[in-house]
Amino acid sequence: MEGFKIKFKKNIFQLGINPFDVESIFYFSKRTNVCPQGKMSLLLRTPDAVSHPVLLTKIKRVISNGNSISIIAEGLSSKYKAKLKISAAGDEIKFNCYVNSPKPIWLLEWKLSGLKLNEVLVPALGGQSIKSNAPEGTQLSYKYPFWWNAQFVLGSTDFGGIILRSEDKKPELKLLRVLKEKDSFEITYGFEVPAPLDKKLFKAEWHLGFYEGNWKEGVEIHRKWLEKAFDLRPFSQHSNFPKWAGDINFILEVWGARRDRINPAHSFDEMRERINDFSKICDPQKTLLYLAGFAEHGIDSNAPDYNPSPQCGGESKFKLLIDEAHSLGYKVMIHTNVLAMTFNHRLYSKFKKFQVVDCFGKEQTWGLDMDGDWLAEPYFAYINPANKEWGRLIVKTFGKLINQFKLDAVFLDQTLLAFNVSKGNNFLRGMREHIQRLQKAFPNILFAGEGINEQVLPALPMAQIHGIDSITEVHGMEGQVAWREVHPVSSYLFGKYTRLTAHLLTKHPSHPMFAFQEKSYDKLGVIPALVLYTSDQQLNISETKNMITRASTLKPYKDLS
Repeated sequence: MEGFKIKFKKNIFQLGINPFDVESIFYFSKRTNVCPQGKMSLLLRTPDAVSHPVLLTKIKRVISNGNSISIIAEGLSSKYKAKLKISAAGDEIKFNCYVNSPKPIWLLEWKLSGLKLNEVLVPALGGQSIKSNAPEGTQLSYKYPFWWNAQFVLGSTDFGGIILRSEDKKPELKLLRVLKEKDSFEITYGFEVPAPLDKKLFKAEWHLGFYEGNWKEGVEIHRKWLEKAFDLRPFSQHSNFPKWAGDINFILEVWGARRDRINPAHSFDEMRERINDFSKICDPQKTLLYLAGFAEHGIDSNAPDYNPSPQCGGESKFKLLIDEAHSLGYKVMIHTNVLAMTFNHRLYSKFKKFQVVDCFGKEQTWGLDMDGDWLAEPYFAYINPANKEWGRLIVKTFGKLINQFKLDAVFLDQTLLAFNVSKGNNFLRGMREHIQRLQKAFPNILFAGEGINEQVLPALPMAQIHGIDSITEVHGMEGQVAWREVHPVSSYLFGKYTRLTAHLLTKHPSHPMFAFQEKSYDKLGVIPALVLYTSDQQLNISETKNMITRASTLKPYKDLS
């Protein structure tokens, strides 16, 4: 008895008698079999049993109709049902899945194992390559659009590769898992049900395609859809990308107030000395002066108030700093947070009702482990940026600063966050629209963000790259390993629409990880930054001069490899 075969263009998707068995995925003139002994599976997770998925692998019926098949499956309990339709769609295989559960659904996952790939390329954490020499059993998980910034993943072979993706403009969360098997990979593609989690019916669609040549050909498949879906334009054509921003090729980041010290990292007078010294080795007209911790008692202190820090010298000294920076030719950007409100802020009781509540009903905060027990103490609340009252407060706050001090740019920290909220309006859509409202209110100001993803891409013509620090263990992940490397897959996709700069937490050249980080930034075409965390850190050193040299020859996104 034969299995099931789906033909599309010059490719074949061959399934076994059990249609969850994948016998072959042939493609190209080389007839490369990407999946000679693979297996598909469907999993369903409910909010009351997230770690005990329902396996929807009991096949009840298979319907073959021309160049498509539909698999009707159940769990061990017949109350859990799924219909998976697999069909040819142009150059791709299209999957449509419909699930029915007796209980509310949280997550739907589709797995494909047995993939014979040289590496897996993920547009996540700045861009990653997961090599075939990864230890067996290694599993990496990424959430879209927070860590996983674009809804596709590439798998490369000697002659091209596969692309697994979805075409979903809706601001909804997804999941990617990459598991290294003995001599192959397993990839999981998941879909999170929009909150509130009260839905017992759910459907999802995804695509499996192929590309010939190098990985850029795979990215271009997704770019073609992405540009049209999100109406993207090159960053130079963005309404809030001033002409001067195109000349910037270096970031000078100077830290100010500190909550746990009597003296600041730099006073405003010391910052003036710093910018004068730096102007002697680097053109200020090509340098964006980024002031971290300029306000209150340091970064995020008493947010969303951003009054110039008395510890650093107060308003009068801050104005002298900005005026001198402008006279030297610098453009100035202040640090703010896009959704932070400290619990002791005078308006917290008013805005608490707008605090982010996730799909499990948990209020979301930013926390720091202050006592070493590996449990983060809550530091400030996340306010849903979809709330227009929050937007009005921020416009008023920023307007005062911009007008009083003649600022050129505002950095919005944590724009990469993504929550499936059970209370209030959609978080992802709200984040994008909040940024766009700020841009409309201040059309001459450059707004930059932390990290970039498809959902905020239309709003941010400049953003800090995010994730290189995770490879160097800042976020407690694996660290630098031989089988996982930075890769320009993200920079190549996003670099057309957003200028990517070094992250807020970029290491000073004196740090042991600086060389690794700078090498990564070079590979990704990221604008370099000299970060001065304290007033005694050196400025005019060889590593700084090397970064300045690199800045003069930054690679455009098309030339990344």
